[in-house]
Amino acid sequence: MKAILLAISASLVWGFAPSLFKMVLKEGIPPSVALIFHNLSAFIIATLITAILGERVAISPKYLMLTFLGGFLSGFLGLYLFFLALRHGDVSVVSPIASTSPLWSAVFAWLLLGEKLSFTKLLGIALIIIGVSLLSVSFKR
Repeated sequence: MKAILLAISASLVWGFAPSLFKMVLKEGIPPSVALIFHNLSAFIIATLITAILGERVAISPKYLMLTFLGGFLSGFLGLYLFFLALRHGDVSVVSPIASTSPLWSAVFAWLLLGEKLSFTKLLGIALIIIGVSLLSVSFKR
């Protein structure tokens, strides 16, 4: 239950943030500059939380590289592409399309981690595709 509540909380935060990003990008701030401040704020807050909680920082080189790659992909490349999309499109269209990441997560977890793709997971993937398609079509001008 805790994981579900945390995931819903993350979803609410991620649902709100694109409107803030769009406000910034509409003012002509380049996506790369917005990304600097986005990641700088994340770095500062994560550093403070790590220090306050006294969390261990030791990590093996292999997992450091995997974390770095994941950070590059999601924290830089994914967000940069998302910011570019927001700059050129409506939040109500761009955000649902970008939010298909659970679909890709399921596929990559199946390919890389050997997780099972049950009927219900496949049905969920199909519903994601249908939902995003409906949202995208309904907002076209």
